[in-house]
Amino acid sequence: MKRVAIVVPRCHEQLVGGAEALAWQYATLLAGDYAVDVLTTTASDYVTWANDLPERSEQRDGVMIRRFRVARERGGYFHELHRRLLAHFAANAGTPVRVSWPEALQEEFIRAQGPVCPGLVEHLARHGNDYAAVIFLTYLYPTTYDGARALRHRRWAIVPTLHDEPAGYFSAFAQMGRKTPRLLWNTPAERRLGARLWGVDAGNIVAMTVATEPVEPAREASPYLLYSGRIDTHKGCAMLMEAFEAYKRAHPSDLRLVLTGSDQLGLRPSEHVRYLGFVDEARKFALMAGALAFVHPSPYESLSIVALEAMAQGTPIVVNGECEILADHVQLSGSGFVFRGEAELHAAIDSVRALDHDARAEQSRRARAYVLENYSRDQVRARLAAEIEALAAE
Repeated sequence: MKRVAIVVPRCHEQLVGGAEALAWQYATLLAGDYAVDVLTTTASDYVTWANDLPERSEQRDGVMIRRFRVARERGGYFHELHRRLLAHFAANAGTPVRVSWPEALQEEFIRAQGPVCPGLVEHLARHGNDYAAVIFLTYLYPTTYDGARALRHRRWAIVPTLHDEPAGYFSAFAQMGRKTPRLLWNTPAERRLGARLWGVDAGNIVAMTVATEPVEPAREASPYLLYSGRIDTHKGCAMLMEAFEAYKRAHPSDLRLVLTGSDQLGLRPSEHVRYLGFVDEARKFALMAGALAFVHPSPYESLSIVALEAMAQGTPIVVNGECEILADHVQLSGSGFVFRGEAELHAAIDSVRALDHDARAEQSRRARAYVLENYSRDQVRARLAAEIEALAAE
């Protein structure tokens, strides 16, 4: 049986969404036909990279998880570099080169960001030839940047999960992308972004399968909009809550905004916003099915699992048009609404509330059909297996 390695900075059953969920899904999709190792760190928190998990190997769901210690936690030095990068990026707005840092400083940023994991890199250097294929997620971290360099063969690929964000403009990442044997994209929009930022017009779309089984909608006391995921500024959540409070002042009603997930903002009690904390998958899907709309305010997404999960429940999405990937979901499905700024968000909420029975049913049908046609388990598994075999043949 061919061996496959999947390299990701974090892997833990309590981590939901994002690259961690994508890596674990790829591992379990392949586990029936390949011997799969997930190579990861002993950190569960991306903010600190603290070594809070044991350094050991463990078997779960037919997958071998091998954990390696992080050399150092993320500290104030990274946050200062990040502040300077954001200022540099803003100062270069409208210029052809948004980030003109020398490559040495870019690499300093990458490693200060972490997680730096010498044991994982050494494992790839010593045992890389044991794997028929090695898949790295995501582009952003040293586990990919240093791990790929440790391999002595070309049987590797990167799943970039690329966002339009300052670090994505690093020439160091562009060079990495151009040298990557195979790139596995999540959406056509992400691939277009790769061509724009990295000058790489190559790679296939593999994407991710999402849960599609219909569930009974949640019965809440009042109509609501839903957001699920990490609740922080980077995801646009502060803007969403401020805009929703403004909407309620201008449009008094019983409409509520419901939030689930990890609170990184320190939410304050509000009459109009309900924070439910972490909820299990069944409760999350029921809330999605019962919502007037699922709102995703993030300008930085490479796929958005939660948006697709909501669409699979027949719920229209309201998304930030600054994120080309999210806007594509609306355009290609013919369901949902796109906003840019508070005024357009308010207009999108008005449009959702104004849908009559027939219009809502059509929105629901289109949303669900889009997910079933593009993100079914069999389709994604076949595309992923084809990539593994192409790498193994190198």
